[in-house]
Amino acid sequence: MRLRHIEVINAVRVTGTISAAAQILSMTQPAVSQALHSAERQLGYLLFSRVKGRLVPTHEALLLFPEVQKLDRQLDAVRKLASNLKGGTAYGMRIVAAPSLAQTIVPAAVAALQREAHDLRASLRSDYSAVATASLALLEADVGILYYTPQNPNIKTEELGLSRYVVIAPPGWMPREKSISLEQLIGYKMIGPDPTDQIGKLLSQTLESFGLDLDVAITCPSYHSLIALVEYTGFVGIGDSISADTALARGLRVIPITPSIELPIMASRPTMGMCSIYIDKFIEHCREELAILNDRFK
Repeated sequence: MRLRHIEVINAVRVTGTISAAAQILSMTQPAVSQALHSAERQLGYLLFSRVKGRLVPTHEALLLFPEVQKLDRQLDAVRKLASNLKGGTAYGMRIVAAPSLAQTIVPAAVAALQREAHDLRASLRSDYSAVATASLALLEADVGILYYTPQNPNIKTEELGLSRYVVIAPPGWMPREKSISLEQLIGYKMIGPDPTDQIGKLLSQTLESFGLDLDVAITCPSYHSLIALVEYTGFVGIGDSISADTALARGLRVIPITPSIELPIMASRPTMGMCSIYIDKFIEHCREELAILNDRFK
């Protein structure tokens, strides 16, 4: 089948009529019908049957659709990439960051850069690593500030510094402790990072290596939500030292874990992305802000 066949089949699947498919594809109805019949001739079987004025998928089509949808998504990604390649710098500097970093070091870095470059135009959105990496690869973002960047040949990364896991607890919890081991957390109801997330996996692997089984009653991928859960439930949480700045502001206890479990924070850029002094300066400001926050938990 040709690419046009894939587009037509998927449009008819979604809309149920030739006329509606023609509208969303910006094609004439005869052209859609011709493309659909051409695909069916090549395949050797019907893809749709007409039932009460609508085109209903045949059994063969239902088996074929999952693969057709995969190809259609890939075509859409190619279109986005082609459009973004043409877009150049029209969007200014587009930043994507992990949710907790988008509320801490990234705004501070943007503000510092804005003081130096008053003509700066920037946008900021937050996403978790997998989605953010896809955005960078498709040139939908110019720079990412993330805890983890999955390996991708279309993305280059550099380490900004390290965060670390800390215990976040209600006021008065173990007030004399300046640091705490994972063993000391046994017996407490815990709130922890999502174990399916790459950063949560790091904690799970560390616990497994020590042979520890903590009572994690609630998991949460967002460190700021984790902090709120500690405040409302009275449970003890494990978060990271960057987000813990918010916990201190809310009157919660923050205690470093020993031995230290470190979390690398990365700056990621598309390998085919634009070269900009603004992006270079922004990354450097993020590095500086990360160092400032880390100094509070030494």
